[in-house]
Amino acid sequence: MKFFDYRARRVEVGEVEIRVTLVDGREAALSISDFPLLREATFSQRKNVELINGYALHWPELDEDLSVAGFFEKE
Repeated sequence: MKFFDYRARRVEVGEVEIRVTLVDGREAALSISDFPLLREATFSQRKNVELINGYALHWPELDEDLSVAGFFEKE
């Protein structure tokens, strides 16, 4: 995974997925159901996400982190 090859400019959290848009316009989404902490969280807790330097997502209330690269480098 090339962590610094993927820099996000926006993150959107919906009812069923998290969508990331990179600075170059590419988009990817992951299902909330794939992440137990996010799946069990309230919608309000899920919406409270921070984009850290464009490279990571952080949910302070849940102590959950996801890399932006993980949205694009799926195995």
